[in-house]
Amino acid sequence: YMHHSCESMINNYGEDEEQVAQIVRLMVAVSLFNREIDVEAQVPDEAERATLKDEFVKALEAACEADPNTLLAGAVDTAVKDALN
Repeated sequence: YMHHSCESMINNYGEDEEQVAQIVRLMVAVSLFNREIDVEAQVPDEAERATLKDEFVKALEAACEADPNTLLAGAVDTAVKDALN
């Protein structure tokens, strides 16, 4: 899935929201691993972690809307970084 842009992901899997979510979750896991981030340790409060998800989704949507041809993995990584800062 690493070769997909935001647009190609939607073109290929847009009808299957669960598949898109699963692919994005995998990319988030890679981003967190590469950044050596343990979200539960860094943000122990469950309510705060829920807001991180909202911030992540907003950041990912903004990145993909700004440039639909950007690699999805890069957009996910940037959204992870932005949500945690």
